[in-house]
Amino acid sequence: MQVRRLAAAALIVLGCCGAMAQEAPELVLRNPHYFVIVGDGETAPTVTMECRSFFSKTTGMDVEVSDPDGEVRLKTSVLVGEGLTTQLPGEPAELYLVSANQGSNAVIFACDRPWAVYAAGRTGLGSNAGVPEMFLYVPEETERFTLRISATSPQEGGRVTLHRPDGSEALVMDGEFDAEEQQEVEVPEELRGAVWSLTWGTPQTVDARLEDINVFVEGDLTPLVWIERGWAEEFGETIWQRHRAALAEEGAQ
Repeated sequence: MQVRRLAAAALIVLGCCGAMAQEAPELVLRNPHYFVIVGDGETAPTVTMECRSFFSKTTGMDVEVSDPDGEVRLKTSVLVGEGLTTQLPGEPAELYLVSANQGSNAVIFACDRPWAVYAAGRTGLGSNAGVPEMFLYVPEETERFTLRISATSPQEGGRVTLHRPDGSEALVMDGEFDAEEQQEVEVPEELRGAVWSLTWGTPQTVDARLEDINVFVEGDLTPLVWIERGWAEEFGETIWQRHRAALAEEGAQ
């Protein structure tokens, strides 16, 4: 499966402040998502996951956690409306890939280690309502990348702002996004090898609510968005180098 190959490629062996003054909203992600956890190789992480129902959907959540060698460390299910808190079994790993498949319901994810969301594949980062500021590492090699947005439900959309490393606005995409839109972002040389950020807000150009919006990050970078700036700064370059090497190896096969 292409999305799993790309997500796994981003994870191969890894040897703060937010812009919003108010308390960050809860990150509610609808539809299946992947998460990356960065372990310390010494103590296994503890994850917390909740399966939240939307519109009385009864689909529970299938959870699978694997390590960089592809070994499945955890495979379980969570009933809709319930949660799971567990320390991952087995010897501590440096990286974990978490797959959460709950259909059109939502997952609320947390971990006691640094983690990120895979913002590509079929759903990108598919949020509902408010979203905390998320952080994207843009490698030194990246001359440009693309943001792609869709929000197919009527009168639902958003205002997504991309911020440069100094906090200034690089791009604003605002609308209902019933028809998918995308914009290419040019990255000046002096702003490469740094952390950019994304914020979400209520749309200002249309009469719509900030709900059920899917944001995709595409281009010559690792499509991971982090919940903390410091995590993107610390781990972004290393994961990008492994990601790039893995894709090159895959292309040579």
